[in-house]
Amino acid sequence: MSSVAGLIDCYCGRRAVLRTSWTEMNPGRRFHACRDYNRGGCGFFDWEDPPMCRRARAIIPGLLRKKNEMEAEIVRLKCSKKRFGK
Repeated sequence: MSSVAGLIDCYCGRRAVLRTSWTEMNPGRRFHACRDYNRGGCGFFDWEDPPMCRRARAIIPGLLRKKNEMEAEIVRLKCSKKRFGK
């Protein structure tokens, strides 16, 4: 593995990609992995962000859920507005 100005190469020699974990233990935590991470790849994995505290792990999923609900409500309201010609 080599690194130049924040760019990281994985074990197979290609540029690793920055991904975001959405697991319960690491919601929103970023990591570098082989670009073929989901298909096996070379197994390279390295956290970009430090571990989250227990409180953040408990709060973030609820905040994301609320954000998604609000975005869905905005879409619903925009559709209603179009139907009523306003």
